[in-house]
Amino acid sequence: MLKGKGLCYRLVKSRKATTCALPSEPSLSTSAAVSAASGDQRSRCLSLIVKLGRRGLVDSAREVTRRVIDACSSISEAALVADFAVNNSIELDSCCCGALIRKLTEMGQPGLAETLYNQRVIGDGIVPDSSVLDSVVLCLVKLRKYDEARSHLDRCLASGYVPSRNSCSLVVDELCNQDRFLDAFLYFEQVKVRGSGLWLWCCKRLFKGLCSQGHLDEAVGMLDVLCEMTRMPLPINLYKSLFYGFCSRGCASEAEALFDHMETDGYFVDKVMYTCLMKEYCKDNNMTMAMRLYLRMVEKSCELDTYIFNTLIHGFMKLGMLDKGRVMFSQMIKKGVHSNVFTYHTMIGSYCKEGNVDYALRLFENNTGVEDISRNVHCYTNLISALYKKGGLDKAVDLLMKMLDNGVVPDHITYFVLLKMLPRCHELKYAMVILQAIVDNGCGIDPPVIDDLGNIEVKVESLLEEVAKKDAKLAAEGLAVVTTALCSQGKSSAALSSIEKMANLGCSPLPFSYNSVIKCLFQEGVIKDLGFLVNLIQEWGFVPDPDTYLIVVNELCKNNDIDAAYAVVDVMEELGLRPTVAIYSAIISSLGKQRRVVEAEETFAKMLESGIQPDEIAYMILINTYARNARINEANELVEEVVKNFVRPSSFTYTVLISGFVKTGMIEKGCQYLDKMLEDGLSPNVVLYTFLIGHFLKKGDFKFSFTLFGLMGENEIKHDHIAYITLLSGLWRAMARKRKRKVSVEPGKEKILRRLLQTKPLASIPSSTCNYGSKSFAMEVIGKVKKTIVPNLYLHNAIITGYCAAGRLDEAYNHLESMQKEGIVPNQVTYTILMKYHIEAGDIESAIDLFEETTFEPDKVMYNTLLKGLCECERPVGALNLMLEMQRKGIYPNRDSYEKLLQCLCYSRLTMEAVKLVKDMAALNLWPRSISHTWLIYILCEEKKLREARALFAIMVQSGRSLLNCTKPGLLKMLNQNQQL
Repeated sequence: MLKGKGLCYRLVKSRKATTCALPSEPSLSTSAAVSAASGDQRSRCLSLIVKLGRRGLVDSAREVTRRVIDACSSISEAALVADFAVNNSIELDSCCCGALIRKLTEMGQPGLAETLYNQRVIGDGIVPDSSVLDSVVLCLVKLRKYDEARSHLDRCLASGYVPSRNSCSLVVDELCNQDRFLDAFLYFEQVKVRGSGLWLWCCKRLFKGLCSQGHLDEAVGMLDVLCEMTRMPLPINLYKSLFYGFCSRGCASEAEALFDHMETDGYFVDKVMYTCLMKEYCKDNNMTMAMRLYLRMVEKSCELDTYIFNTLIHGFMKLGMLDKGRVMFSQMIKKGVHSNVFTYHTMIGSYCKEGNVDYALRLFENNTGVEDISRNVHCYTNLISALYKKGGLDKAVDLLMKMLDNGVVPDHITYFVLLKMLPRCHELKYAMVILQAIVDNGCGIDPPVIDDLGNIEVKVESLLEEVAKKDAKLAAEGLAVVTTALCSQGKSSAALSSIEKMANLGCSPLPFSYNSVIKCLFQEGVIKDLGFLVNLIQEWGFVPDPDTYLIVVNELCKNNDIDAAYAVVDVMEELGLRPTVAIYSAIISSLGKQRRVVEAEETFAKMLESGIQPDEIAYMILINTYARNARINEANELVEEVVKNFVRPSSFTYTVLISGFVKTGMIEKGCQYLDKMLEDGLSPNVVLYTFLIGHFLKKGDFKFSFTLFGLMGENEIKHDHIAYITLLSGLWRAMARKRKRKVSVEPGKEKILRRLLQTKPLASIPSSTCNYGSKSFAMEVIGKVKKTIVPNLYLHNAIITGYCAAGRLDEAYNHLESMQKEGIVPNQVTYTILMKYHIEAGDIESAIDLFEETTFEPDKVMYNTLLKGLCECERPVGALNLMLEMQRKGIYPNRDSYEKLLQCLCYSRLTMEAVKLVKDMAALNLWPRSISHTWLIYILCEEKKLREARALFAIMVQSGRSLLNCTKPGLLKMLNQNQQL
């Protein structure tokens, strides 16, 4: 081998042949060397090379040289042949160099082959042909210089050369190793056009890779080539690759067509393939096809297992078809198939969602033969949440305590439910309870004794670190709880700090932790655009999950930034991710609220084109959009589609429909759907009653609203916090409006009451003589509410509003004090309510004191409330100072506050400050009302500040507004007299 390397080195370094006469015979030394290294056949070939050279047939001599090199069995022999040709003035051409490069590569010397190429081909200016390029590709692949190998293969293809199967296959194989299957498929297409191809093993690998990555169109394009290469039906493993590829991309119909084709070709379709296809039909809510597959399996005597029944039960339960789910559950038991935790979790969760908590509890308590169901955290969490929604807070807490007593470790979802149940502002205390349960039941370490809850953040962090030292997985659950607690209090920086500390301790944070922080940063206004968010995610090293994208889209839609929400969908598609139906639903909902119906329809159509099957919520959002915009025909068509796809609309569907029609004044249509709801055996729920109460309170119809509220109790529908908050908030607003304008009474409302009375007769209806708008009635309502339910922060705020509206500020402060004693911390809304009523009473000093006493950062509403109060009390200097403070913090007054301040400045004759204010408003595209603008121009003219008057007149013209007709002649005359127009 060393001898061969030396000969190659000599060949690479040798000079080109001179133009002197050739020797009549080969040199003795060279001939002897060649004779020693080769047989008679090679000697005759070498002699032929010399003879051809003498006759001037150089090309023929080179062709013989190439063939001899190809036939050599070692590097040394090939090098000797090449050296012999050069010494006899037969300069090596591209073909000879290609043969020698290929021989060196095949014999394990790709480095020497590359050197030969660089110095004898590129260095001597030889134009490489297909032989050289193909050989260099093989050489570079051996050297693992894949980018250079691809470059040479591209050059070969661009030149019209036909590369060898070997070189193409090696390049494609490496691309497959890098999961770059589309790039590999492009080479497959190009070499096929050139008349070449890939080896069968490489084609199979590429086909499987395309299927696994979801590039199904490309995979289907390879089928004919594979069949031609094998000259027989496609192997079953390739069929399965394509089948599972169709299933993973949600192409159930294509998967079933392939499924049938396989059976036609005589292949055995196994149970796994049946189940996979059945699962896809269940995902698409096509339970008819899923059941057809199930019956087909029964006919073929396939063994039915737990996974098959769980798939069908889950499919029926997801659609709200609980009866059919129970039938499958009975079939499962009848056929002797064992149920598992997932079976019960699915059924319990579905019955809890439908509000049938009693049956869900029976399933949970009376299960037989299922291990660990009584220790399943998901079942407990569903039941606790359902009990709370039904109004049984005490029962929900009892079940939570039972869960902890049984040693079940809560997770972050349990904590999330806990936050909804219990009063706010104690989030870290609840987190401490969860961490204690993790320590007691999950880690096997002695829990620390915590005597007091002072400096609770430090104690929570310390406890979390103890868990991390023992169990990283449980620590990740604990971290998700802690970050949720901190983010719910607006402490995103502290949450990020906790994530960083735990990551340094070897704990991998759950996506839920990052998602909580992202949502908090959006709410705090830290995230301004998608670019900033992407940089944050990359900095954290976090890979977003579908929930991340949903959170981002939801927050963008809340800010009416639909373009950015669409950009998120585009990013997901570029990454090969399918946007979920919830993401599309959020965008459609936002468009509907903005009355952009056509765009909502287009987005819904795009969702269908993407192969995403809408769920019931998506249909309801679009139906609600149509109902809001009085497009009854489209709404009815969608309802029929819901009935077709979901068999029977749920109570949620009917609630959305009835609410939408009533809200748009189409009570008759709403009553029709209320009749259908009752015919389907569904009772109106707390959500429907709450909507109706709030709607009629907006109309000022107190009696009807309180009649509905009483009817809820008579029909054993528990009043929840939202119902009470809606009642009180609507009552106070309606009372305030009643003093200002006539009450609007809608015709046809009695029809709603008659439908609702069908379920159970009403025991008593409030007297028509009751003075619903009086302050005494307001106090009576507040008293009953306080005796009936333990208020949360929002309900406390509604009660404080009631005291203030009734002129009982002392009682409002007493309630505030008792609320704080219960551990409920007031928020910006609480103080804004008190400030507003102090201002209405003319007590601006008390409002200022409240504003300055707050320990938290005032929000935009607080600032605007005080700003308008200062203007109403004719304190323009204080108002201007407050506005400057707002602007320094990046907060700007709203249109109404700007208008109040402008009027205050005009009244106080602070004209220059008023001019600056108008210019500030114009910069924000907030144009003053014509009356205020005209008033200011008049004052400027009177004060002979005609330049400023003219500038303001130009701003008015720019805004497209006109002077008031009653003032226009006088103002124009005044300006003309001073020659300023």
